[in-house]
Amino acid sequence: MIRITFVITCLILLACGTALASGDSEAARVGIVPFGYSGSDARWVSEKLYDGLEDIFEESPEFSFISDDDLDEAFENLGFNPSDFEYGVPPDFVADAGVALGAEMIIYGNIAPAGDEFQVYWNVSIPASGNTINADPAMVAKNSDPVRELAESMVAELSELVGGRIQQALDQATFSIHMNNWSMAIMFLNQALSVDPTLLEARFQLADIYLEADVDSVDKALEMYEGILAEDETNADALTGIGNVHLALDDAASAKTYFENAVDVDPENADAYLGLAEAYQALGELDQAISSFETALAANPDNLSIKFPLCLLYFQTEEYSKAIPYMEEILAINSNMSGLRQRLIQSYVKIGDYGKAADNAVIYLESDSGNSQKILYTAQIESWAGRTTSAANRLESLISSTGSREAYILLASIYRDSGQRGAMQGVFSRLSSSYPNDPLANYMMGAFYYQSGSNKARISELVSENIPTWQGAINDLNTAVSYLSNVTGYRASSAQSMIQAANNSISLCEEKIDRVERYSQ
Repeated sequence: MIRITFVITCLILLACGTALASGDSEAARVGIVPFGYSGSDARWVSEKLYDGLEDIFEESPEFSFISDDDLDEAFENLGFNPSDFEYGVPPDFVADAGVALGAEMIIYGNIAPAGDEFQVYWNVSIPASGNTINADPAMVAKNSDPVRELAESMVAELSELVGGRIQQALDQATFSIHMNNWSMAIMFLNQALSVDPTLLEARFQLADIYLEADVDSVDKALEMYEGILAEDETNADALTGIGNVHLALDDAASAKTYFENAVDVDPENADAYLGLAEAYQALGELDQAISSFETALAANPDNLSIKFPLCLLYFQTEEYSKAIPYMEEILAINSNMSGLRQRLIQSYVKIGDYGKAADNAVIYLESDSGNSQKILYTAQIESWAGRTTSAANRLESLISSTGSREAYILLASIYRDSGQRGAMQGVFSRLSSSYPNDPLANYMMGAFYYQSGSNKARISELVSENIPTWQGAINDLNTAVSYLSNVTGYRASSAQSMIQAANNSISLCEEKIDRVERYSQ
C-alpha cells in the first residue's frame, strides 16, 4: 500500500505583548518581586523602580498586573517571608509563586551600588515552564527620571526579550527540520515551548516530528495531541494528529473515526482528508474512499483539499485519466509539489501520452536541475516521447560533468532503440575507456551485444541473403562474450549463463552459414 502523506508546515511567530498571553484577547498576567538591595540608596532605587513598573503595567491593556498583596500571600503560602525580599529571591520560589498566581511572567532581580550609579540585574521568570530569561544588566542613577526611564525601557524590552528568544529557537528548529535533523529540531522546539508553552504551532510541529519514522515516539506525539485537544475539543488539527497516531499504531478503524471527526469540524482540512483516504486504504475500502471524496467534491467543486486526495486515490486505483485533470489543476496553483508532479508524469506514461509526460518531466527537473537521478529520469521520458536529441544532449552534459556510468548506459540504449547503432557503439567505446574494469559496465555492454546478436541469430530461413545477418550476429555475440568474460561479483553467474548461450548461438549461426554455402554450391 502506498502511504499517502501531505505535510503543511508553517510557523506563527510570537508578536509582542499579546503573544505572551494564553490567547490573543487575554492580557498577560505579570507580577513584580521587589528587587533585592543593599543599603538605603539601593532600596530607594528598588522602590522607585517597582513603582514605575507597576504604573506602566497597570496602564497597559496588554498586561494584567498582579497586586503586591496577592504576590506576598503567594510567597507566604510557599514558606517564604516577603520581608526577606530585600535579600533577593531564589528563582524556584519565583516560579512556584507565579504558578500559584496563574502568572505568565514574574520580573525580579537585584540592585547593587556601582560607583555613583547603581547596577540593575533583572530576570523574567516564565512560571508555566520554570524557565528564566536573563536580561542584560542596566546602569541607573539615583534620580526619579532615570529610574522611570529605566522602567519604561525594561517594559519595552520585555516583549522583544521573550519573543526574540522564542523566535530564535523556532528559526533554529525550522532549519533543523529542513535538514531532517530531528534531535536538534526537538531540542529547539522544546526551548521555544519552555519560554511559552502555549505556542500551538510549535506543539504541532513537535508532535509531527515524534511521528517521524526515524524518531518513532508515538506515545509522545499522542500526549501532545491530546493536550491540545483537552484545551480545544474541536481542534481539527489535533483530531487529525491523533488519527495519524492510530495509523502509526496500525489501528486504521480508530484512525478513520478521528479523521471523520476532523472533517466534520473543518470540511477543508486537507490533512484530515488524506488521513481518511489512507485509513480507507488500510481497511481495503478504496471504493468507499473515492465515493466519499467524490460526494464531498460535488458539494465543494472548487475545493483543492478534496481534489488532492481524490486524484491520489484515482492514481492508486490506476484510473489515470480521472487523476490527471485534478493533478494539473493543483500543480497550476502550486508547481513545487514534486511528488505530485512525478505521479502526473507516471499517469501520462501509463495512458501513452509521452509528450505530456516529457513536458512535465522537464518541469520536474527544473526544481532540482543538478540532480543526476532526475536528469536520467527526464532523459528516459524524453526518449520515449521521441525527443532523442534533447535526451542525448542532456545525458552528454551529465557525462561531461560527472562521468556518470548510468548516463553512458542510458545514452547507449537510446541510440540502440532509435536505430543509431554506430552512435551506440561509440558510447560503448567511451564507456569502456572510462570504466575499463567496471563489472556493471562490462555486464551492461555484454548484455546489449548479447541481445542484439541473439535477435539476429534467431533468423532461421536458410537462404544466402541471411548470411550477412548471421555474420553480424556472430560479431555481436563475440563482442558480448569479450565483455561478459570480465564481469565479476554477484552478476558473474548471470554473465556466464549468457556466455554459454552466446557460444551456442555462435555455433548455430556458423552451422546455418555452412549449410547455406554448401547448398548454394
